[in-house]
Amino acid sequence: MKKLLTLLGSVSLVATTAQMAVACGTNYDKKDEYGNSILIEFLQSIDGTASISSSDILFKLINNKNGPQNKEKLTLDLLKMINLSILANTTSENNNIDESIYTNYDLANILSERWKSLNATVDRQITTEKDKYKKDYGKKWEKKWKEMLVEKYSVYQDDVKSMDLNFLENKYKANILLTDSNNSASKTLLDVLLNTNQQGVTWIGVNDIVKKHKALKNIVDSNDDTKIANYVKADLDQIAQIENSTKAEASDWKATTLTETSSTQDLVAAAKKAVEITTDKIINDTPVNLNNFTLNDTNNSRAGFLSNSQKYFLDKFYTTQAPLAISEVVIPFSENGSFDNGVTVNSFKSNDGIDQKNTNQLLKDIQDDVDGSEWRRWIVESKAANHTKATVKHYDKLMTLSNSTDFTQDMRSVVYDFVLGNKVNGENYSGGAAFAEENDGILGEIIPKISRAKDNSKFYLYNDTLGRVYYVDSTGLHIVQIDGYSYFKDGSVKVDGKAIKGLSEDKNQIDSETLTELNAFKKYNALTAEEKVNELQTNIVNSDGGTYKKLNTTIVNPYLKYLTNSSMLKGVSGSASSFDIMSEVKDWAQISSSTESASYWMTSVFDYFKTVSTIKDQSEFIKTYVQFQTDGENKQNEAIEKTEKWFYSSVETKQSLNAINPSIFYTESFDKWTEEIRTKTDASNYPKQEIIIDGENGYREKLVQETNQRFWMPKDIDENNAISYNYVYSKQAKSYIVLNFGQITSEIQNSYITFKNGGTK
Repeated sequence: MKKLLTLLGSVSLVATTAQMAVACGTNYDKKDEYGNSILIEFLQSIDGTASISSSDILFKLINNKNGPQNKEKLTLDLLKMINLSILANTTSENNNIDESIYTNYDLANILSERWKSLNATVDRQITTEKDKYKKDYGKKWEKKWKEMLVEKYSVYQDDVKSMDLNFLENKYKANILLTDSNNSASKTLLDVLLNTNQQGVTWIGVNDIVKKHKALKNIVDSNDDTKIANYVKADLDQIAQIENSTKAEASDWKATTLTETSSTQDLVAAAKKAVEITTDKIINDTPVNLNNFTLNDTNNSRAGFLSNSQKYFLDKFYTTQAPLAISEVVIPFSENGSFDNGVTVNSFKSNDGIDQKNTNQLLKDIQDDVDGSEWRRWIVESKAANHTKATVKHYDKLMTLSNSTDFTQDMRSVVYDFVLGNKVNGENYSGGAAFAEENDGILGEIIPKISRAKDNSKFYLYNDTLGRVYYVDSTGLHIVQIDGYSYFKDGSVKVDGKAIKGLSEDKNQIDSETLTELNAFKKYNALTAEEKVNELQTNIVNSDGGTYKKLNTTIVNPYLKYLTNSSMLKGVSGSASSFDIMSEVKDWAQISSSTESASYWMTSVFDYFKTVSTIKDQSEFIKTYVQFQTDGENKQNEAIEKTEKWFYSSVETKQSLNAINPSIFYTESFDKWTEEIRTKTDASNYPKQEIIIDGENGYREKLVQETNQRFWMPKDIDENNAISYNYVYSKQAKSYIVLNFGQITSEIQNSYITFKNGGTK
């Protein structure tokens, strides 16, 4: 066992070269024989007792009074330790990072540099804290400093004179690395994986290349080979920049082959060849260097270009949250209409006859708008043609299974029944009613069908071609459109995923496909607002090899690509959309102080590295970073092994809950909404119709599977990277049962009792 970390933190652990091992002795406030620190804060969090064995930990975990909270705490602490160990071991031979569609180029080295930076930052943080003690306490600062360390980080040491200062300061550092809101290992990993866009290049513009060309020509005209060679050596990339600027396609660009050791003859020949190019041929910006990537993007040229790891979190969000871009037109009730008194055609008729005329005209316009251009114009202008009372809206947030704040449950119930429930509560409607006042026109055709009267057979109407649904609620008649629906409908078959490539196969320059996309993003980000809207929205249907197709080419799910590309129009004048899917993904996976099982971040880093690991068995993957140690014939071994089993099961449960919690949240909101409908008084004609999601044609019991299937993640390079679970739905409990914890806890408890009774007889 090699010394890796001298750290103290939140669980009783020992650091090794590639893993942390759970220690099971009774004296935790010490270092082991290899100089590694044993981590003991978790013991304090139980009851402050220093003399505690693994079986005592188990007893606390299964204790009815304190168990659940401590179970959650132990799982969270162990996951934090795994994150810390992953970050500290990225460049070791045991880093286990494999090729995947989600593996960033040079990920191990990037994380290694961040680990060095994080260590230095934490050291400075501690030094700053010490300086504050010196300022606040003067000559007594050291005593106060030691008292703080003993109070916060020691179990049995209570005398500063006999304390192990270095040991407790390392514990202080470990606490920061594990739990600090700004400088923890988990936050650092998420920052690299989630908050850092695709690596790119630094660009040089045409004007600067022309200047270089002129300067080089002056040197070449001197006919002094030594002078020419020295000039080229001072900027080895200038030749490639001049040559590449004549080529519009990035796939034709070549990296420089010149080096400091190139001969004078080769340097001079390259310079003379370059100046033969006339300046009128220099018409394209090019990368400064094609040999490797740069992390910084000073001119914002690749904004919106997602990295492989960002796509992992994006895909996970998509397949569990079922996000949809929503816009709508709402036609309010007229002065004679009231939802509580029942919905009829008369609810939308005004005494002067204007409302019904305008409403029928607007509904006809909506039916005739088969390409969506009129709808888009209304959204941009925030008003509908021919109907001043109608309201038009596009949402800043995406509709998701979890988002019950920005969208009414009426809308969510209709839309998700349409998308996930096989439309069993709706009726297909593409228009066609005679537009005549004597038979109430289109109003007379649709309102009786969706009045929500209890004896109605359907709750809503839908147009499956355009992705529009019609329904009524307390605010009036809603026509809701799923923006980009054709991409969702036509992209129903899962396909193989694609990765953004790093260097070319010969490792001499950046991959040409990646360069091509970097160039496409640079050109897009240089467009005016009007041009951006035109490329990604207005003329998207005609965009055969245009900008839309060239951006985010490795996002292979058509609707997810639509959401991602459309997100680049947030805040752009003239855009009909204002959502940002990656912003929502980051909110979903961000570091949080919450220990609720619904918090995705607790397993997000773990899941990512498990996905890109060479080790496909999850238990073996965990053992790479955390091991529960047994020692010979120790009586505690059975209890230790049961604790290990419990932790493995706990992680799997969190993974399962992360996958199904959005569906749980949705059905809970749905049931609450349904109950509200049922409890409304029958004294009036209040609409009592419900949407049915149970029974033979319902989708409650298969909501998770339907979501995964219709909002699919792409196939990875290795299908073993995918983690799947069996979900069982209990209608009685209205919840998903992932694991039978009773059985596991019982096994642990029996092991504890056996140990207390002297072990197995």
